Amino acid sequence: MERAELGVDGNCGFALLGENIQEGEVEFEPIENFGPHWHGEQCRQARLAINRAHRRLKARLPDRVFSYFLGPSHPDFV
Repeated sequence: MERAELGVDGNCGFALLGENIQEGEVEFEPIENFGPHWHGEQCRQARLAINRAHRRLKARLPDRVFSYFLGPSHPDFV
């Protein structure tokens, strides 16, 4: 099964299905009130943007079944 990477690139959350942003299927969603510090509300806004991007990618590719994983740029990456 394919897996989409979820994370942050610049001031946007993204969902990427493929090897890289240039060649894969990707959706971006701007992070509201984006700022330089990652804590509290900023992390919450990033998660919301990432989730919106993931939902849009799934809606755009209804014939493809895929799961996801948290990439190194995701606020909850461990």
